Amino acid sequence: MTANYYQLNTENGTKLELALFPADQPRGILQIIHGALEYKERYFPFAQFMNQAGYVVVLSDNRGHGGSVSAKDPHGIMMDFQQLVADQVAITAFIKGKYPGLPLTLFGHSFGSIIARNYLQQHDAQLDRLILTGTANYVPVVPLAVKLGSGFTKIRGNEQESKVLNYLSGNLGVAHDWLSNNPENNARAKEDPKMVKVYPVRSLLTIWEGDHGLKAYHKYRCEKPQLPILNLVGAEDTKITGGSKGIADTIKTLRKIGYQKIESRELPGMKHEILNEIHHQKAYDLILLFADLGTLGTV
Repeated sequence: MTANYYQLNTENGTKLELALFPADQPRGILQIIHGALEYKERYFPFAQFMNQAGYVVVLSDNRGHGGSVSAKDPHGIMMDFQQLVADQVAITAFIKGKYPGLPLTLFGHSFGSIIARNYLQQHDAQLDRLILTGTANYVPVVPLAVKLGSGFTKIRGNEQESKVLNYLSGNLGVAHDWLSNNPENNARAKEDPKMVKVYPVRSLLTIWEGDHGLKAYHKYRCEKPQLPILNLVGAEDTKITGGSKGIADTIKTLRKIGYQKIESRELPGMKHEILNEIHHQKAYDLILLFADLGTLGTV
């Protein structure tokens, strides 16, 4: 089934571009939040797989990416982290209005996983499942990074880049071999004109603000402590997840917030973009199983 496109109005005139894969007899909803530098269409093969399994799938471009751009939210610039979270809450309301009563799984990849975990602070009651991939870990120096980024943008403005600050953020957009063990995928990402090439410091600051919020424990209501959460990452994705130490900290943080039903799996031979690996079907199947049952069981 092909996607239907929608535009969702926002408070500053930017229209969020959504793609919706409908289903005739839907069994649930999957809401996808993409990662840094990219855009929603990169998830279409996965969305089509989930749609064929009976899920309504809704994808969106984060502000400053893909079709969600305007004079207030130019390409490549993310002005406000909490605005990005609020956008996802609005998308949840939009899709639930079209398909009331269906269970909803929120799926966040990489920076999308940061948005999804901050979404939990006030809105976990809206969800029936949470799936995280390429799960970015909390970086202890992020409070300092926020101060540096804030100072830089006050002096240089929102559109200026910094090679030094981008390097400290992992050289986003510069290197691509960390994305996957699939060279074709890495080459496509590098050459794709719709990808953001390099973020200005304002966007890096937005990412750091989101990462900082992961451990803002006082902001989490945790109204749904039994929410099933899956952390599914590539075993070779040490750059973003922080490796075994970072994954352990992510799980510990979620448990400290109050969530009790957390499962975590590392997929051998895979890096950051498990959905774009050569053997991505393994990831697809595990995600579908968890969306269906809320657990991977002994699989």
